[in-house]
Amino acid sequence: MNTLCNLPCRALAASALFLLTAGSLHAGGLVDTSLERFLDADFNDSANITNPWWTLPAGSNFLYFAEADGECEWNLIEVLDDGWNGLGSVGTTSNFGGGIYGGTEARIILDRAWVEPDCDYDDDNPPAADDFAAFMEGIPVPLPEEITYDWYAQDDDGNIWYMGEDTFSDGSSEGSFTAGCDGAEAGIVMLGDPGNGDFYRQEFYAEEAEDWGKVTTFIDTDELVCLKTKEWSPLETGHIEHKFYCSDGDTGVLAWIDELKGKTVTVVLIDTGVDAPDPPDGPPYPVPADCD
Repeated sequence: MNTLCNLPCRALAASALFLLTAGSLHAGGLVDTSLERFLDADFNDSANITNPWWTLPAGSNFLYFAEADGECEWNLIEVLDDGWNGLGSVGTTSNFGGGIYGGTEARIILDRAWVEPDCDYDDDNPPAADDFAAFMEGIPVPLPEEITYDWYAQDDDGNIWYMGEDTFSDGSSEGSFTAGCDGAEAGIVMLGDPGNGDFYRQEFYAEEAEDWGKVTTFIDTDELVCLKTKEWSPLETGHIEHKFYCSDGDTGVLAWIDELKGKTVTVVLIDTGVDAPDPPDGPPYPVPADCD
């Protein structure tokens, strides 16, 4: 069980408004995510994601759960490691194929979501990792509703740069991009030194991927500090996510998400290190597009 979320995540979100705020004292504002800043940064161990707010050790995974409209969604995020699935060194890539971003070593994250219709969970019967395992065993071909490979690279200041994604849902790869290809640019998904009011571009690929993030508050608990962010895209009017990253000062996890699109859907971290189903052998693919 995830030790950083040993308090029920529901209790964390319910009590957030009553907790004191803390965190970096620097003035918030627009964070530079330009190509020039990227090229000026050092990336000496960039595939090792050690940011204390969102720590992604190679070989780890994180199981999330959400319920809406009578259906449940299981979301498994896997931090791929070298030699994964016998396909060779696909957990990292030492020659990121994104034109001017080329040569950056990036960690590959596999993100899959499955829908369980007619689910039956409530406060007296909360979902658990065993329920996910039973669900996977009960379907003959466990094809996800959505599959995405993301590429993250951490600079020496601890900023996690988002280098692109290859996503596949309902036969469409809409939203896929590779930084440096066709005008796409990398952004930052987690700051190395976040402060209240900081806002930053997370990705840019015109008309396809234009997400932004903002640090809104720090929440002090007895054992952890949780960083709350707001994320949005001008391409999806009215769709907002509030994310809670909880850290003990050295290690942090994404513990809780509130998705607002007409109504609030809550996504909660269930467990880490679960038995993962076999990875896909079709599209998308864990290799970024190559371009000049």
